[in-house]
Amino acid sequence: MYKITGADGKEYGPVNLDQLRQWVAEGRITPQTRVKPEGTTDWRTALEIPEVAALLAARTSAPGPMAAAAPTPTQAQGQRTGMAIASLVLGIPSVFLCFLFTGIPAVIFGHIALSRSKRSPTLYGGAGMAIAGLVLGYLGILMSVVIFPAMLLPAFAKAKARAEMIGCKDHLSRIGEVYQAVLMDKNNVYPFNVSTNSGGTQELASREADGFDRNSYAQLKAMSDLLKEKGGPRILVCPADNSKTAAASWETVGPANVTYLVHLLPNDAGPDSVLVLCPIHGTALLADGSIRSPEKSKGD
Repeated sequence: MYKITGADGKEYGPVNLDQLRQWVAEGRITPQTRVKPEGTTDWRTALEIPEVAALLAARTSAPGPMAAAAPTPTQAQGQRTGMAIASLVLGIPSVFLCFLFTGIPAVIFGHIALSRSKRSPTLYGGAGMAIAGLVLGYLGILMSVVIFPAMLLPAFAKAKARAEMIGCKDHLSRIGEVYQAVLMDKNNVYPFNVSTNSGGTQELASREADGFDRNSYAQLKAMSDLLKEKGGPRILVCPADNSKTAAASWETVGPANVTYLVHLLPNDAGPDSVLVLCPIHGTALLADGSIRSPEKSKGD
């Protein structure tokens, strides 16, 4: 006794060999028809079962109408391939355009189409297209999630660096406005050249060999009353400096809260002398209040 899976996907039987012979003669059983002999658990194609394969061989070799009833290409073309086609169509743009929202459906449809094709090959076809759709879909997902973002990282990093440079120049410009106000009030005398007894910061300074103050934070903190009008303590930290953090208040400003270095200039320093320097970018606040970037310095 045997069971078969018809072209409509339904099971028929159990039937004996004589009934199978009649169905073969009627063209209802083809070489791809799934057949399960009684006592077994696996479905096999008709050609994989010797006695059924013999019936098919006898039918195709017989003359007359019976031979004409053999499966034709038209019958094979009746297989359903819509899901496989959809997988392939969705997979193509997912690769070339890095579309994640087409790659995921391409993979889903591909798996469904391939599973149907294996389960019911007489009813569902397009296994090749389903595999191609799966490959393209997975590649599209990979490119969308990993490769494409990695390609954009340099552009993002460049944009971030540019924004940090702009922020740094803004901070130095605000500090420069305060120094210009102090010079006007002190008759062009820098506070670090005036004794603390006279309202200056000279005793707070600790000159390095290059002329910069080791205690630059103290010089800037001493002007906190004027700097408050220019923003919070964050203006003392370059946006690109990950080693420093903005102080919670002006009163708590310390070495860990200041990026910029104060150059201890003489009162008669030229207008293009560096007054405050950013060690991260090399951007400088000049004595005349202007800002000089490293790019401009290279071009001078």
